[in-house]
Amino acid sequence: MTYTNNIAKNAHKAEALLPLRKWLFFLLLCVPTAVVAKTQLEQQIQSHISAEVQSFARQLGAEGKIKQEVELTLPGGLDKQGRCNQLDISRSNSQKAPWGRVSYSLNCKDKASWQSRATARVRVWLPVVVANRAIQKDEVLTEAMLGTRLTELSQSKLSVELKVAALVGMQTKRRIQAGQVISRHVLEHKLLVEKGSHVLIRVQAEGFEASTKGVALENGQLGQRIKVQNLSSGTVLEVDVVAEATVQSIFKSH
Repeated sequence: MTYTNNIAKNAHKAEALLPLRKWLFFLLLCVPTAVVAKTQLEQQIQSHISAEVQSFARQLGAEGKIKQEVELTLPGGLDKQGRCNQLDISRSNSQKAPWGRVSYSLNCKDKASWQSRATARVRVWLPVVVANRAIQKDEVLTEAMLGTRLTELSQSKLSVELKVAALVGMQTKRRIQAGQVISRHVLEHKLLVEKGSHVLIRVQAEGFEASTKGVALENGQLGQRIKVQNLSSGTVLEVDVVAEATVQSIFKSH
């Protein structure tokens, strides 16, 4: 009798456990599929955002390392749509920098088409020009004064410069602290040579150095190459602006 009761109890226990095992098996089959589909969709969007950031940064003149972080938010239930092989990703304000809080339209063009939206918080760091030392008001920028530092950008920081050479020769409108990011709104163009003005022409060649007077045929900033006319010979030379009212020409033997 005891034996029979044990069998009956085990049978009832097996019947009770069987549906639970079925559910567990079903979940093991279905849940990973949804997770994988969502992961694949996220990867597609992440790749699009990364490529867009890279392209926009290069248009700004960025060179070297570009650091970015993307926090993506998808609407609930989007993972049920499954993988999309023809996914069109776009944003309405495509002319603006693709960082900050960005909204994207998703348009799946597969046979089972669907549309949705996604939002992303995008952070980007680019090597921007900074002051190597304190720069006083009205100083003319030289290459030695400037360097670059990886800095996080925002929509309000698009006036920063990414290339040192682009700022050389400009004049500061106010004092800039050492390490400060340099924006174009604190600078102005400084002409060291004005068209029609007299200049000192320094001529350097192997073994000798000389100087003569000339007249500028073009305006010139520091480091810029302009044309001047030698007042003695009338010869037109291409020279580099090296200081106020001073240009230099270097002849090299071949």
